[in-house]
Amino acid sequence: MMELKDLFYKWVPVYIKLPVLFILLFTILVSNGIFLGNSTEAFSSLGVYTEPFTEAYNAMYIGMGLGLMIEMRLKLRFTNKTLLLWGLGVTLAMNTICATTASPLLMVAACFIIGVIKMSAMVEVYVIWMFVWSKKGDTSRLYPFIYFTALAGLYFVTWATTRLAYYFNWRYAYIVICSLLVLCIILSLVFVENHRLKKALPLYRVDWPGLALLAAALLALNHFVVWGKVEDWLHAGRMKLTLCFALASFFLFLLREVHARRPLVDLHLFRKQTFLVGLFYFFVMGIFFPSTLQSAFSASILQYEAHRNTSLNLYLIPGVLVGAVCCFTWYYRGYDQRILIFAGFAGFVLYHVIMYYSFGLQFTQEDFIVPSLIKGFATALIYIAVGLYTTKGFDLKNVIVAAGIMIIVRSFLSSAVFTALYGDMLYKERLRHFNLLASQVDAGSDIVRQQGGAMNVFANLQGQALLSASKAITGGVIIIGLAFLLILIVIYIYQKLRGSFAVPS
Repeated sequence: MMELKDLFYKWVPVYIKLPVLFILLFTILVSNGIFLGNSTEAFSSLGVYTEPFTEAYNAMYIGMGLGLMIEMRLKLRFTNKTLLLWGLGVTLAMNTICATTASPLLMVAACFIIGVIKMSAMVEVYVIWMFVWSKKGDTSRLYPFIYFTALAGLYFVTWATTRLAYYFNWRYAYIVICSLLVLCIILSLVFVENHRLKKALPLYRVDWPGLALLAAALLALNHFVVWGKVEDWLHAGRMKLTLCFALASFFLFLLREVHARRPLVDLHLFRKQTFLVGLFYFFVMGIFFPSTLQSAFSASILQYEAHRNTSLNLYLIPGVLVGAVCCFTWYYRGYDQRILIFAGFAGFVLYHVIMYYSFGLQFTQEDFIVPSLIKGFATALIYIAVGLYTTKGFDLKNVIVAAGIMIIVRSFLSSAVFTALYGDMLYKERLRHFNLLASQVDAGSDIVRQQGGAMNVFANLQGQALLSASKAITGGVIIIGLAFLLILIVIYIYQKLRGSFAVPS
């Protein structure tokens, strides 16, 4: 049985505990090894493709999911202070490697290790925060705070690292993060008590072969999804081999989980309907969540520089705050969480509707405020409501594994697949619209002379093609979103009617 004890010495007062806990939580959440804000400057400086940075970022979330799956065994073997310092120390070392290496492969490996190991520190802080918000361990009180800190922290750090890269150097972001990690290690050494375990269980009970097989499958799939567009998907032999390796590894993993005495993942989890439906909701969220179209519009059409482009993320933070407060109040009053989930997806659809009718050259930075607030609000609702819906009803042992699977689906599969899909669709649609527009322009026409020559016309056509492609894809997203909302309404009405006409036992 896992022992839950206070993290701090008894002499540490509350007014020190809470700030230390927040510094630990914020630092652990944002120390990801790769920062979206300075990645443009980083890969330009190193002279590599952007794909290794995307692959490394996804690998970090894969590591987080896998790290949670073995965390229960680690807590039965090591003390809380050992796990906290281990997580912070390894995260510091791996961030240092990311800051200094020029090897894309080493960067991906370092980010994967960060994801796996930092969960040891994250769980220790998470458990204490859970009892700060609810003496009974009610996660519906904790999730709004955790996800506001995670989402708002991510948006803020993306903006801050872009500013550091723009005014100084992209490596300055790592100096700040490493300094925070050093501070967290010092605070842990001073204030955190080392509670000895009554009985330490050996680590051989961890399904290490299963963990290795699942990691190999997910990392191979990550490589395929990220590099597919560059190498033309299955037209490249290396992509075929990568996909076959991913599928074979996953099949072997499932085979082992069926026959293993102590499996990494209890496959009986997938018999629970709310768990499967919650994972499906998170996967569908990937249709609406990626900012590929907005980034292409603001960078290529409006000509925003990187630091100005990422400043749009700051508009999301108030929306996330409102969504978190709404969720806290909603669950506190015991309202139906299905309405929250519907409102979250409706918010995503509304965001795309506003952007669809707003795409144009007259769009200003202030015009991003309303749609960004709506997207931030919807994001908070989906992360919190679907997260609680997915993991409810599990015991402590299984809820940690379920949360690990949820992170992999939400932050890797959903995000990576649809980001890659939108990037590929945007490229092909832009090319198609450009060819269509170019075929209607005569090289000797008055339009060419009025716009200063063929090169200016070429640039204008590229912009118009991107606008047309963005609107076409956004329109498709809206249609899918409206159809999905209609399905949710029909299911909700059916369940209500079924409940009303049910015969009491």
